[in-house]
Amino acid sequence: MSERDFRIYCEDILESGSAIFEYVKDLSYEEFQRDRKTYSAVIREFEIIGEAVGKLPEELKKRRPQVEWQDIKDFRNLLIHEYFGVDLEIVWKIIEDDLPGLLDAVNCLQHIEIEIPEA
Repeated sequence: MSERDFRIYCEDILESGSAIFEYVKDLSYEEFQRDRKTYSAVIREFEIIGEAVGKLPEELKKRRPQVEWQDIKDFRNLLIHEYFGVDLEIVWKIIEDDLPGLLDAVNCLQHIEIEIPEA
């Protein structure tokens, strides 16, 4: 398996986050929860974000300790494995309250120069 540069994972996170905001722009929560196509697309983008977060080097994540990295991975696992129990109200709250801060942090991280130890 080839190693991807961590900046590519950062780009994946930023692109998925941007897509989420594009999907929900001009929607109320009520409209969002009634639009299966939109909430399904949003959930898929969150799955990508969670997978990419899991691939970021720990040393890099330590540079932004205010981000709940494990919670993001756990949310991805919930979306994948407990898809039947996804609470759209929680998804909406994460979009409004948590996603902007994550994207700001990842935007800063992609410009950091770090030495990644060889595995």
